[in-house]
Amino acid sequence: MASTPRPNPDIVHSLIQDRVALVTGAARGIGFATAALLAQHGARVVLVDLREEDLKKACATIGKQATWQVCDVNNWDQQLALFDHVKKTVGSISLMVCNAAVNPEVALLQTHDVEKHARMNSQVRHNYLADERSIQGDTLEKPSTQLIDINVNSVIFGLKLGIHHMKQHGGGRIVVIGSAASYVPVSSQPLYTASKHAVLGLCRATSQISEVVDSGISISWIAPWLTLTPMVEGLQAATSPDTLKSSPEDVAWGVIAAAAAENPTGKGYWVQGQAISEVEGAYGELAGKLILPENRF
Repeated sequence: MASTPRPNPDIVHSLIQDRVALVTGAARGIGFATAALLAQHGARVVLVDLREEDLKKACATIGKQATWQVCDVNNWDQQLALFDHVKKTVGSISLMVCNAAVNPEVALLQTHDVEKHARMNSQVRHNYLADERSIQGDTLEKPSTQLIDINVNSVIFGLKLGIHHMKQHGGGRIVVIGSAASYVPVSSQPLYTASKHAVLGLCRATSQISEVVDSGISISWIAPWLTLTPMVEGLQAATSPDTLKSSPEDVAWGVIAAAAAENPTGKGYWVQGQAISEVEGAYGELAGKLILPENRF
């Protein structure tokens, strides 16, 4: 697993100055930190989120390099309109950061009231194995797939639209925010883990499609460890001095490292604190040993 230093700011500036970067889930947390860092190095950044007031505040903080657009990235028609709007009003997108995600399962870890925790644990929204019953009481309640829909569909839509638009002007770079849960099981958050594993597989496969590679489009991804964002507020691990944590800016530098890499196609960057490590090379070596030549396709 190769350690990757933070890129030289001058090199980053030369690569992204005056380029259009679109960042989803950008009103707060990792998305905001990424948008701010990109703007700091000269990019024209479009912040995308559902919360208009938060977007306005974020853009005001970043300054004139930033614009915003409200969009539900789980809605195909809204993402379609988003890309058309950005192309017509800001310019062709050179860098896309797919960051938007939800995690209702984590609420169980944030709830310290015993009765409330027990009540939430009995609901399929927070625990898909819960024995929750229908209103009539005679049917086991179906687990919610909202988390899967948002976390996976938003990336499927974003990759398709990003690739479609980038093919028209000579390529570009797409960075997807996965998670440590893309690589390791998190037993307290099984559906979130499943969604991030799915995103990893989607990026791995799509990054190798000849149509994508031949169009000059690179796809890479970030796997952040515990990051101090609003999503983890109230977690004991987030405040424990014994837990290694990342700041949103640490993860933003991981995004910059992926975007500025000489050959980022199909690479994944594990971010833990200020450490950035490329992990797909090691995985690729292992996978190559597992698959016999006669079984390749």
